[in-house]
Amino acid sequence: MDQRQENYKEVIIDWIYNLKYILNAYLNNKNVPSGHPIYILGHRIDIDNNDIDDRINKIKQLVQDTIWITYRRNFPPLYQSNYISDTGWGCMLRVGQMAMAQMLKKHLKNHGDKRDEDYDNILLAFADNDSQEYKEFIEFSNKNDKSKVHNFICPFSIQKIAYLAKKEFNLDPGEWYKPNYILFLLEELHNTIPIRASENLKLCVFNDSCLFLDQLMNRMFEIKFETDKDLEEQLEKTQFKSKNSLAIFVLTRIGLDEPNQKYLKVLDELMELPYFQGIVGGTPKRAFYILGRINDHYIYLDPHYVQEAENKDQIIENKMFNRTSYSCKYIHLLNQKHVDTSMGLSFYIRNKSELLQFWRDMKQIKQKSEDFFVFLSDFTPEYVDYSNQLEESNNKLNDDDVVFLQ
Repeated sequence: MDQRQENYKEVIIDWIYNLKYILNAYLNNKNVPSGHPIYILGHRIDIDNNDIDDRINKIKQLVQDTIWITYRRNFPPLYQSNYISDTGWGCMLRVGQMAMAQMLKKHLKNHGDKRDEDYDNILLAFADNDSQEYKEFIEFSNKNDKSKVHNFICPFSIQKIAYLAKKEFNLDPGEWYKPNYILFLLEELHNTIPIRASENLKLCVFNDSCLFLDQLMNRMFEIKFETDKDLEEQLEKTQFKSKNSLAIFVLTRIGLDEPNQKYLKVLDELMELPYFQGIVGGTPKRAFYILGRINDHYIYLDPHYVQEAENKDQIIENKMFNRTSYSCKYIHLLNQKHVDTSMGLSFYIRNKSELLQFWRDMKQIKQKSEDFFVFLSDFTPEYVDYSNQLEESNNKLNDDDVVFLQ
């Protein structure tokens, strides 16, 4: 299909979204809580004084260092459609991309060899117009034999996501993505065509507010542990070296129509863990990537801002300019009482020692609070099957128990 440009109606809608975004950001800058530590993406930031400008500048620095992915316009039409923009429907898709980008950034910081090059490779992985590379991906994904390695520069482009969403979930461009959809699609893309130096990062997506230690250990070590012995003790004493790091996503709920105040206190503790890497969440009908908190306010990145699409050639040729379009200069804060009750918690675990401590920290939080909302188990129950998560997710997504709105 030939490339078209946005019509006047689409341009006006983009302008309205951007105006609302800027007004919201301006108002948020005036409401930064004082006198509390900042917890953001596994870090605690203590500011001794209550100077509002110092706090704003510190938060801005932390936010700008996180990859920001937003609505884009004027990319080639998506698979079997006339959509050249995701304005109005793609915010959950973009939040999923941000969460994936953060995991890659964290992982390559630990395992990569060239920091600037690694950062550019991450941006390239999410290019909006991947220069028809997705057509090669369609051919590749339809092959029965995928043993032959194929190097894709943009594995998480909106083109590939849209194609895979149609193939796996019969989801057309223009339809809202549920968090289950985007997380499982990203997991499938990463498992099939990871970017360089991320092959030893394994995504683990858990449904139904559950977390199983044996699943985490199997993915990290790529071996089966004995089921008749204490699993935590095996993890502590094993001589096997961890082969992979883990990007963990736990889909959960913290209430029905509104958040349970007791669950919010548990969530506060989870956000203070050093492994915490954000929340795929938001408010009803609006998806945000929540980075951390200040007291009872959440810091988040908002994808509801429309920018021009950038293809991989533009990113390569004009690196500094394109970096600015992936860096947010505004602060967005959300009072926790307004958060949507369904969300996806994310954690990054580098190695065996971190996995052991993460599991013990989770158990400790559970022991302290009767309101701990994540089910922890050393072993996966027999009735739970993670062998084909895409198929399982597709069959379950009509159930609203663990899905939340865009």
